Amino acid sequence: MHKRGVLILAAPFLIVFLVVLGGSGCQKNSLKIGILPDEEALPIYVAEQEGLFKKHGLDVELVLFESAAERDAAIQAGAVDGVEGDLIAVALMRQGGTPVKAVSIALGAKPEEGRYVLMTSPNSSIEKPEDLIGKEVAISRNTIIEFMADQMLSYKGIDPEKVNKVFVAKMPMRVEMLLQDRVAAAVLPDPLASWAEANGAKVLIDDTKLPVNLSQSVFFFREDVLQSRKEAVVGFLKAFAEGAQQVTSNPQKYRNLFIEKVRIPVELQKTFPVPTFSPPQLPTKENVQLVLNWLKEKGLLKENYGYEDLVAEEIIKVLEKER
Repeated sequence: MHKRGVLILAAPFLIVFLVVLGGSGCQKNSLKIGILPDEEALPIYVAEQEGLFKKHGLDVELVLFESAAERDAAIQAGAVDGVEGDLIAVALMRQGGTPVKAVSIALGAKPEEGRYVLMTSPNSSIEKPEDLIGKEVAISRNTIIEFMADQMLSYKGIDPEKVNKVFVAKMPMRVEMLLQDRVAAAVLPDPLASWAEANGAKVLIDDTKLPVNLSQSVFFFREDVLQSRKEAVVGFLKAFAEGAQQVTSNPQKYRNLFIEKVRIPVELQKTFPVPTFSPPQLPTKENVQLVLNWLKEKGLLKENYGYEDLVAEEIIKVLEKER
């Protein structure tokens, strides 16, 4: 979700080249997992810290990326085996020639897990969603952010085409524009949304308060990995599930790890809640179809994909049998 550091200045192909040079092979029990410094990564770091990967006989190398573009370039090049992302990335990557499939939700099985907020600027006179008609809303184009903007507006009865979308790819710039009243509103994920609120921005629509579950992140892998290292992927989800359970049972135990590994604004590091996680599970057919419909309406998806094209159900089935 949130970008930092000098790596963002490097071209994604250079990052991928360096990752490939540092490869650890493709043994049956080895996996390279690409992650971003967001909330979803915490159970993975817990699994690493607590020896849960080794417990399940795995050699897991974590590869940190500073942007979704770097992450996507890496899995397309075969530099990593699986990553955390979203269903939009799964569909577009598959259409682009890299056959990937989601194996489980990473965060967002429940509406309260993972938070996206449509916020208004500190001095805005906007009080209700319909006041956004004709106003500028800062988002990033063709991403989960725009998807969430459209879904939240639609749920409140607002045609997304009736707001003036301003495309600001870099989230820090989007926050700055919002707080300086250079745009009327913006869509942000936590923890940046909480930081913006603490600095005067006002919450207009909070997706965790809606009776529908809109935002989900997923783990997805290349199909060749799912076929050749199925047991390793199952083991990865087992370790993730155990890490997630440990975080959920005792969040304060892992606060220091959370602050160290996840990008949290300094002002929030003592107060921002450590997230809780549901057990690994598949995204619902309704959620997948919602994403597919949106991509087609935007003209981004030409293929007639269905649920089975984007989701590998067999990994979770093996996991459930062994629980």
